[in-house]
Amino acid sequence: MKNETRHAPPETSWPPAEPGKPFLTLLRFNRRYLRAYLTGAALAVVFVVISLLMPLIIRATVQGLSTGALGTDRLWEFFWVLLATSIAAGVARYFQRTLMIGASRHFEYDLRNAYFRHLQRLSASFFQRMPTGDLMARATSDMNQIRDFVGPGVMGTVDMIRLPFTLGMMFYLSVRLTLYSLLPLPALTILVYLFVRFMNRQSKIVQEIYAELSTRVQENLAGARVVKAFGIEDRETDRFREKTLEYMKANVKLAVVTSFAWPLIDMLIGVAVLMVIWQGGKLVIENHLTLGDLSAFLITMVMLAWPLIQFGWVLTLYQRGAVSMNRISAILNEVPEISDDQRTVMNARITVGRIQFEGVSFRYPSPPESAAQAALPTTHQRPWAVEEVSFEVPAGTTLAIVGPTGSGKSTLLSLLCREFEPVSGHILIDGQALEVFPLHTLRHALGCVPQDVFIFSESIRENIRLGRPAIPDGEILDAARVAGFLGDLQEMPQQLDTLLGERGVNLSGGQKQRLALARALVCNPAILLLDDTLSSVDTRTEELILRELRGYMEGRTSIIVSHRISSIRHAHKIIVLADGQIVESGNHDELVELDGLYARLHQRQLLETHLEEDS
Repeated sequence: MKNETRHAPPETSWPPAEPGKPFLTLLRFNRRYLRAYLTGAALAVVFVVISLLMPLIIRATVQGLSTGALGTDRLWEFFWVLLATSIAAGVARYFQRTLMIGASRHFEYDLRNAYFRHLQRLSASFFQRMPTGDLMARATSDMNQIRDFVGPGVMGTVDMIRLPFTLGMMFYLSVRLTLYSLLPLPALTILVYLFVRFMNRQSKIVQEIYAELSTRVQENLAGARVVKAFGIEDRETDRFREKTLEYMKANVKLAVVTSFAWPLIDMLIGVAVLMVIWQGGKLVIENHLTLGDLSAFLITMVMLAWPLIQFGWVLTLYQRGAVSMNRISAILNEVPEISDDQRTVMNARITVGRIQFEGVSFRYPSPPESAAQAALPTTHQRPWAVEEVSFEVPAGTTLAIVGPTGSGKSTLLSLLCREFEPVSGHILIDGQALEVFPLHTLRHALGCVPQDVFIFSESIRENIRLGRPAIPDGEILDAARVAGFLGDLQEMPQQLDTLLGERGVNLSGGQKQRLALARALVCNPAILLLDDTLSSVDTRTEELILRELRGYMEGRTSIIVSHRISSIRHAHKIIVLADGQIVESGNHDELVELDGLYARLHQRQLLETHLEEDS
C-alpha cells in the first residue's frame, strides 16, 4: 500500500499554557478578544473623564450659591448639564461592562471547550492517575473562578484607571488636602501585601478540598449499588460530612480574612475623609479655600473611594482565579502519551485487516505515589502484563484468546487499539506499524466491545448509533438482531426511543453487553474485537448469538477474548495465555489433543455444564 507522507495538522490553535504564570497564560488565551478589552478600557477613560466634570460643575454651582451670583435660570442650566453628563457617563459605563463581561463569557466558552477537547485527546494512563471528581471540579468550580477573574476582575482593574485622573483633579483643587488624604496609603499597601499572600495560599487549599469533595460525590453516586449492597450508607455519609466540614472551615477562614479586607479599607478611607473635612474646614474658615473647592474635593474623593473599596474584592477574584488557572493549565499542559506524530501518514488506511504482533512486551505504569511513598526506596517494577508475545491473524480469519484471569488477554486488545504503547516489540496491521495510521482512522476501523461496558444516559437508539450518528433504524435493528438484543428491544416500552438510566441502570448485565455488541456491529468495522462480550449471557442465548455472529464475521478479521471455551471453539486459531505469555496455540481440536492448559479449562467447563444440567 503506497502512502504519500503527510503529517497530522495540529488539533487546536490554543497557545500553550504557562505553568505557574496564570497572568501570562490568560493574556495569550484572550488575545483574540483584545479589541473588546481595549475598547472597554477606552470607554472606562471616557467614563472617568466625564465623571470628573461633575465636581467642577458642582464647584461652580456651590460657589455661585454661596456668593449669591447664581440665579434660577443659571441653576437650571447647571441642572441640565449635570443630567447630560450623568447620562453620557452611564452610556459609556454600560458599553464598557457589556464589552468586557461579554468577552469574558466568550473566553469561558472557548476555555471550557478547549479543556474538554484536550481531555478527549489524553491517553488512558492519564485517567488512571487522575480522579474523575478532580477533573469535574476543574471543569466547573475552577472555570467559574477564572471567568470571574477575567470578567469582573479585569473590569475592576480597568476601573483603577480613575485613580491617576482623580488624584490629578484632587491636586488641582488642593495640594494640601490631597497629601492629607494619602496619609493612610502606606498602611493600606502593607495590609494588601499580607492579604495577597494569605488569599493565594488559602484559595489553593479551598480548591484542592473541593476537588476531593467532588471525587467523593462522584464515586458514591457511581457506586451507589455497592454502597447499598454493603449497607455502608451511614459510614459514607459520615465521611462526606467530615470532608464537607473541612471544606466549610477552609472557606470560612478565607471569607473571614477577605471580609476583613473590605471594612479595613473602608475604615482607612473614612479616616482620610475625616482628616480632609477637618483640615478643609479650617482652610475654608481661614479663607484659604472656597466652599466650592471643598465641596468639589469631597465629591472627587468619594469617586476615589470606590476603586479603593473595590480593590479588596478584585484582589479576592485575582487570587482565586490565579490558583484556578494554574490548575486548568496543569491539565492543558498534559501531553498525550499516544497521539498522531511525525510517524503518522494522514492518508493511511486499513484495507484487508491482517494483524501481526512481533515480540510485544508491556507492563502497566505504576500508580501515582503519595509523598510518603515517594520517599521510600524503590523495590521493583510492576510485572509484565504481556511478555514477548508474537502471533499473526491472517485477513478475514478469527483468532481466539483464552487464559486464566490476569493472563494479559484484554491487554493485547488495548495495545491493538493503541490505548497504550508496547514497551518493546511491534504491532502491525496490513504490514504497517500502528503508528502510521491516524488515531481517528485506526479506531474507526476497529469495532471494539470492551469487557467493561459503558452505557450512556440516552435512548437505546442513541446508544447503538454512537459510532454512526446518521445510520437508519433498519440497520440498527439488523445489528440488534445479530447481537441477540432484538427480542429485548421489542419488549421495551418505547423500543428504540426508550431512555436508559445512568450507565444503563435499567438494563441487566447481559442486555448491556448485547447492546454494546450491536453498537460495534453497526459501525461495520474492518476488524472486530470482542473482549469477553458474552460473559453475562446464558449458554442458550450465547449459542444463538454466536450462530448469527459467525455469518457476520465471515471474511472479516476478528479477535475474540473469552473465558468460555464454547465462545471460541469455532475460531480459526486459538492462543492460550498464562502469565502474559503464549503457552499454547492451535485450533480447538489440536489444543484438546495437546492435553495442556486449554484441555484442562475445556474439561472443567464441560463438567460445570453437566452439573448445571443435572441440577
